[in-house]
Amino acid sequence: MKPFAPVALLLAGLLAGCGASSAASSAPPPAVTVVDTDAAFNLTDLAWIELMIPMDQQLLRVLALAQKQATTPALRSFATSLAAGHRTELAELIALRARAKAPTANQHEGHDMPGMMTEPEVVALSNTTGPTFDSLFAKNLKEHLEQSVIVARSIRTAGQEPAVKKLAASIELTRAGQLRRLAKL
Repeated sequence: MKPFAPVALLLAGLLAGCGASSAASSAPPPAVTVVDTDAAFNLTDLAWIELMIPMDQQLLRVLALAQKQATTPALRSFATSLAAGHRTELAELIALRARAKAPTANQHEGHDMPGMMTEPEVVALSNTTGPTFDSLFAKNLKEHLEQSVIVARSIRTAGQEPAVKKLAASIELTRAGQLRRLAKL
């Protein structure tokens, strides 16, 4: 297993970005379930998978909105291509989670995390039209892509399981290219 310090730093960074919304801040923390996971996956691998699945699930909802509501054909087309890639990636993440024997519950539900829109933000976006929609969508997409690069990069040094490291490297490279494409739209 890798040294504890990188894992602790990644997990602290992920959790620091998971500030619960003000309404939920007085609620007790969720109960921690001890699970016998596959030893091939270290804590960083598991934390990354646990974070990326809800990030991708939420983004797929947002991309579906953009495919219908974006005013520019280029932005609609970009959302369509991103959705296809994210669906494939999500399937790979879910397969890794199953192989790791990790819990399926979304530990980040209701959290306000970098790179993932909250439910009220998604609802607000769905009620937005025109150029305002395009601008808000692009802003949130940029945040998702940037955060995905950051957390995928951390797997390079602190991850352990080869398939996780391979997927993270692919995501890091893909997201960097998607950020460049988004900047040109």
